[in-house]
Amino acid sequence: MPITTVIILCAIVAAFILFGAVLAWGEMQTRHLGRDQQRARKTAQAADTVRVIQAKAQDAGARSASSHREAAAG
Repeated sequence: MPITTVIILCAIVAAFILFGAVLAWGEMQTRHLGRDQQRARKTAQAADTVRVIQAKAQDAGARSASSHREAAAG
């Protein structure tokens, strides 16, 4: 087999190996993208839930304090 044919075949094989490596790298970079977004969304929802509960607790505390003041004044 002539040396030029060997060089051309090696270049073609190297191109396919490089292409496969780039695809594998891209897959690795984006593999957990959906899970990370879901995790962030769940964290945000949990934080919103905590804020709502805290707001309700503060509102209930304010109502309780005002009713105690009215009872003491009345």
